[in-house]
Amino acid sequence: MNKLPSLQALRGIAVLGVVAFHSLSIEQKYSGGDILLPDLLRVGQSGVDLFFVISGFVMVTVTEGRFERSSEIMWFLWGRITRIHPTYWFYFLLTAAVFLVKPNWVNSSQGHQAQLISSFLLLPSNQLPLVMVAWSLIHELWFYLAFTILLRFHERFLFPSLLVWGAIVTILNLLVTVADLSATARIALHPYSLEFIIGALTGISLSKEHAPKLSARNAVLTIVFVLSIGFPIIYGFDILKQEGILRAGVIGTLYGFLVFSVVTLEQFHKFAAPKSLQFIGDISYTVYLSHVLVLSAIGRLWLIASPAPNSLLDNVLACIMMLAVVVGYGWIGYRMVEQPILQVSHRLRARWFENGLCPRSCHNQ
Repeated sequence: MNKLPSLQALRGIAVLGVVAFHSLSIEQKYSGGDILLPDLLRVGQSGVDLFFVISGFVMVTVTEGRFERSSEIMWFLWGRITRIHPTYWFYFLLTAAVFLVKPNWVNSSQGHQAQLISSFLLLPSNQLPLVMVAWSLIHELWFYLAFTILLRFHERFLFPSLLVWGAIVTILNLLVTVADLSATARIALHPYSLEFIIGALTGISLSKEHAPKLSARNAVLTIVFVLSIGFPIIYGFDILKQEGILRAGVIGTLYGFLVFSVVTLEQFHKFAAPKSLQFIGDISYTVYLSHVLVLSAIGRLWLIASPAPNSLLDNVLACIMMLAVVVGYGWIGYRMVEQPILQVSHRLRARWFENGLCPRSCHNQ
């Protein structure tokens, strides 16, 4: 399956949702008490759930026909690890520099403490990483590791393996309190895996020629349902406060239907993703990693230089500035950091894995 602009647009929506959610706390902390942003924006935190569903979808589509071959497995691992770590390390080092100079500016929710080694390597820990939002990357890396194991078997086993994986996660979450387990076990058994699995199953259903397909009309109706009924259910029943099977099952299923429907419409040539959202999707990883730092800087500037502290005017100006600077820096950071890293990664992957010239070191792994 070729690159889908609709998925990039959904990534853009996901990251904007996360930015909106964190903007709520910035406004509450620095506005002086008057609030402009609606509480409904709390739904934006589910952008991370959408990322997980999209990730599962993409893993299936990019590995189609690449199962049971060691060189292809190395191709997959190289792509996933270099997609996550090098760009993340840039923001880790940037945050670490702030942490060393002004420790009270970082990780306030955890008493300004951090485990630097586990944060750097994105290993499971009892604390959030130094780059707070990188907790989701730890889950992503677990998804990739588990999916790599599935790549070693024939592709026809992928569908039943995903069902078994989902069943194990569900049953164990019903039988034990996962939060009481070790940090590694919590990641391996976390219900977020269900969202990745839902995305992967969505990818399988759209990649199979004889699988049932939605009509364009039903795809539109599904999108309308998710937006007009699904989101109110998430907000109204406070599902986002749940950390168990309920959240992953409800939100993952809704986003699975959303991805399925949007991609279906694109395949029917009934939908063209807005270029603006595709652009945000392209820079979404940089925006995701950097937006907390950017928002915090805007918040501190707001506190010092508010032009109208007793009215909502300063809120309006601050919110416009937050969005503009987050996206503006996202574009600069993407062009100067993330994109060059990806270009080097793709060249090396093409040389080592796609042309059959895997270096001796990778054969030893």
